[in-house]
Parts: sequence; C-alpha cells; structure tokens
Amino acid sequence: MITCGHDGHMNARRASLVEVKRDFSKYVDDAEHGGRTVLITRHGKPAAAIVPLSAVPTAKPARMTFDEANAFLESFAGLGDPSFSAVDDLIAGRR
Repeated sequence: MITCGHDGHMNARRASLVEVKRDFSKYVDDAEHGGRTVLITRHGKPAAAIVPLSAVPTAKPARMTFDEANAFLESFAGLGDPSFSAVDDLIAGRR
C-alpha cells in the first residue's frame, strides 16, 4: 500500500527524471521484485511514480450473462445502411 507523508506525497524513494530515464529497467525491477516505490521528480517537484503492481487498485471486469450480451448486440440491429461497405468507402478514398 502507498502511504502519504506530511506533505501529501507518498513515502517513496525519490529520483530525478534524468536518473529514471537512464536506469528505467532497474526501477521497474525494484518495483516488480522488491516492492519498492520511486517518486519521479522533474525540476525537483514530484511528477510521477513507479509503483509495484500490488499497490494499484484493480477493477474487476464487468461480466454479462449470455442473454444480456445478446440483448446488447440486438440493440444495434437495424442501425446503419446495409448497402454501405466500409471497405469500398476506404478504397474509394485512396483513389
């Protein structure tokens, strides 16, 4: 979990953008395998962070039932011109 310090920024090792660009894979390895966070600074001010994936909240993918999926697809029925061909339109635009 990422915690915030008294200034509102997460408690993390700091590194300048120049350092991170030079040793990017090292910082990613530190996050992935060591669970370490780095606060990336630009001109001395916090700009971004590299964090372990475990620190990032993940959303579970929405799931639909088969009937819900069919109803969703059927909601598109009748839309558009069935005689329109996107491929033909693309080819005509290249001429």
